[in-house]
Amino acid sequence: MLSSWQPRLLLAATAVAIAAAPAMAGTDTDVLTVRVTVQEACTISGTTIDFGTYSAGQQAALDAEGAIGYNGCAAGTLTIALDGGTGGNVANRQMANGGSTLAYQLFKNSARNQVWGTGGDALQRVLLVPDSGSVPVYGRIAGGQNVAGGTYTDTVNVTLTF
Repeated sequence: MLSSWQPRLLLAATAVAIAAAPAMAGTDTDVLTVRVTVQEACTISGTTIDFGTYSAGQQAALDAEGAIGYNGCAAGTLTIALDGGTGGNVANRQMANGGSTLAYQLFKNSARNQVWGTGGDALQRVLLVPDSGSVPVYGRIAGGQNVAGGTYTDTVNVTLTF
């Protein structure tokens, strides 16, 4: 038979055992959605500006026009910069034929009074919607240059920032 204090002792021991047992944690699950919209790369392509034929020493300037195309560009500001070509000087661009050079210039406008270069002289085009298109490049060889005959060329790097 149990004495009167034994049930209380058994009850106290059970309470200690329950308190010492680890509590069961509740769990819940849900999802996290991850998303990105990938835009096609904005690309550019240049053409050849062919001045045709320049006669050594001719007095009239010779003008030509080319274009730079842009494709798959998002809305925003495009900046198109032209470097100084092989000679590295935007203000004094030159085509070369061996050791001979022929000065020329590239412009942002048809009046040919805004030199197209880098930094503040780069061309900016604002696209309100994603777009593809082209921008004209205006070239001019100044008259009065008496140079040796032959084919003169230069390579100008075009940099698109979008």
